[in-house]
Amino acid sequence: MSVKVSVVIPVYNVAPYLTKCMESVSGQTLHDIEIIAVNDASTDNSLAILKKFAKHDSRIKIINHKKNTKTAGCRNDGLDAATGEYVCFLDGDDYLDDDFCEKLYKLAISEKADIAKGVTKTFNTEGTVTVADDNKKIISDGKYAFMGHLLTGLYNRKKLLLKNNIRFHIDFFCFQIQAVYFANKIVCDNTAFYNYVRHPNSCDSETFTIEKWVRLNLGHANFMYDWINSHNYSDDVRELYLERIHGLYFYGFNKLAKSDIIKGCEILSENMLQNYNCRYACSDIKNLKRRLYKSHPKTTKFEYFMNIIRHRI
Repeated sequence: MSVKVSVVIPVYNVAPYLTKCMESVSGQTLHDIEIIAVNDASTDNSLAILKKFAKHDSRIKIINHKKNTKTAGCRNDGLDAATGEYVCFLDGDDYLDDDFCEKLYKLAISEKADIAKGVTKTFNTEGTVTVADDNKKIISDGKYAFMGHLLTGLYNRKKLLLKNNIRFHIDFFCFQIQAVYFANKIVCDNTAFYNYVRHPNSCDSETFTIEKWVRLNLGHANFMYDWINSHNYSDDVRELYLERIHGLYFYGFNKLAKSDIIKGCEILSENMLQNYNCRYACSDIKNLKRRLYKSHPKTTKFEYFMNIIRHRI
């Protein structure tokens, strides 16, 4: 028998934060939920913490990976195991307000919406707290303004995800561009909070390896570019997505180690400009050059790769 909401939680070496995460889902005011925790071959005591909670809460299902599959693999396995009318996604180092599921489920049902969306509240490492205001844009401009903040959403599992075979191919943006395209409606609640906890090992931490940039940023951008070229969008929406693709290609360069800068430029020239040519101007390259010179003034071969990129525009 299906439940109202399935909460899918990828877990990888988040033991210091996992107890608070699990307490937040076990304590949801909407009791008719299932909690699917996917342990992605953690090497700390995350699995032991999950087992401790599962012993006292029969709604918790644990999927234990022997090999690490990254968050996309965890979320897909969670989706396969889910039975809920709606599904949401929670990272193992974050937590939900206790009425998050109830507020969004009631809103989705009353509005007959495929997606009901809350708000991200971010707890920064320096102790400050910020609250996102992206719902204003969605309310004023329509569903295609829903970019980022994927984890604040409740998604109709059968009518939206299963019907359209929506999966996590790489991570957030690949899933989101599909879900938004097929959703009949997106409704927002500015009082349903997803609490994002920043720490040194967060997914948006200051350290970017070349492998991480290629897998996430390049992978997302390529998927999105192929998607918008194979589906019907208005010119305005297409421009909106091209701006996001632009940002994904360039984001992370200022976080790369000096030893990775040259390799990153080479990949950028070969992949972004040669394969897709998304109407980039020389000013984009100059701005990138200026930022990198500011951070890495002694990169002697940088000008050489800038010339390569200019010839590929």
